[in-house]
Amino acid sequence: MYRIGEVAAQAQVSKRTIDYYTNLGLLIACRSEANYRLYPEDTLERLRFIESLKRRKFSLEEIKEQMAGWQAGGIKREAVEVVQHVQEIQGDMRRLEERVQELKMYLKTMDEKQARLVARQLSVQSGSLLQTLMLLLGDAPF
Repeated sequence: MYRIGEVAAQAQVSKRTIDYYTNLGLLIACRSEANYRLYPEDTLERLRFIESLKRRKFSLEEIKEQMAGWQAGGIKREAVEVVQHVQEIQGDMRRLEERVQELKMYLKTMDEKQARLVARQLSVQSGSLLQTLMLLLGDAPF
C-alpha cells in the first residue's frame, strides 16, 4: 500500500490529480488508522492506463467505463502495456510521416539523377520503408 505522496512521486502527477481521480472513482483508496489514504499496488498501473486514455482523447465518462472494466476484471494488466506500445508506435508513425513530408519537399527540388543517388545511398530496408511511406502519403518520386 502506498500513501498519496508516494503514488504522486512515482507516477509523476500531482497529489491533486490523484485526489481528483479518487473522487471520480477512478482510483481506489482506503484509510489507515491514522486517517492517511492508502492506495493498493495496482494504482500506478491504473494511473498509467488513465493517462494513456487521456492522451487518446477519451472523455472522463469513457475513462470511467474503461476503469469499470478494469475493476470487473475485464481489462488485464497486459492490456495497459499493449495500449502503451500501440500509442508509442502511433507516435513514431506520426513523426515518420512528418519527416517524410519534409523529405518530399527536398526530393521535389532534386532532379532525377540526384533522387536516384539518394535512393542508392539508402539501405534496401530504409529505401523500401521510405517508398512505402511515400506511397501511403500519395506521392512516390522513385
